[in-house]
Amino acid sequence: MKSLPCLLLSAVLLLSALLPLGASAPARKRVAIIIDDGPVAAQSATYHELFAREGVRVSFAHVGRNVNAHPELTRAAAAAGHEIVNHSYTHPHFKELDDAAIRQEVRDTQAAVQKATGAAPKWFWAPFGDWDDRIAAAVRAEGLEHFPAMGFHFLDTRDWDQATTAAQIRSRATTNVRDLTILLCHEWPEKTFAEMPGIIAELKRQGVEFVTFSELAALRL
Repeated sequence: MKSLPCLLLSAVLLLSALLPLGASAPARKRVAIIIDDGPVAAQSATYHELFAREGVRVSFAHVGRNVNAHPELTRAAAAAGHEIVNHSYTHPHFKELDDAAIRQEVRDTQAAVQKATGAAPKWFWAPFGDWDDRIAAAVRAEGLEHFPAMGFHFLDTRDWDQATTAAQIRSRATTNVRDLTILLCHEWPEKTFAEMPGIIAELKRQGVEFVTFSELAALRL
């Protein structure tokens, strides 16, 4: 009778023979979808339904004045397990504002989300990508950090551009997807919502694990 070590060695050799040459575990692809500029009355509920059906959680970058106009939509997003991110109150160019105005934009949005959901956002996402040391200092003075896009793979669908076609949105959202990817979309373009089921299906086919802003950040910070 073979000894136990011999039996274990035989089992390992058998499993190795059954595996394809060079086979390894598939690489993980953690992706955070960011949906900018909501809540939007005509789109938010349909997005919530889609993400619930697909079992996907995202980060909604909400604009404070939109939150005050439709607090029930922000509340519903948070209740469904999505993350709410501060995206300013009026969506201005921060580089054109002084420090006091920047802080007011951030503060008013924090208050709007807090009132709607019972919890203030942890992260700030700058409108138009406006960001420099001065803006950073003003945002941090209100207790927030800008999401650290550096160190992550960033995919911008450019769906805000009217010249961007629906096919381009889907291609940009599903091509060259890697682990630790930020995928930026906007809530108001109808063409983005129309493409989102196909985008999610393709990303799932690629083995993507959908995470929130905070979950992605935790992998780096």
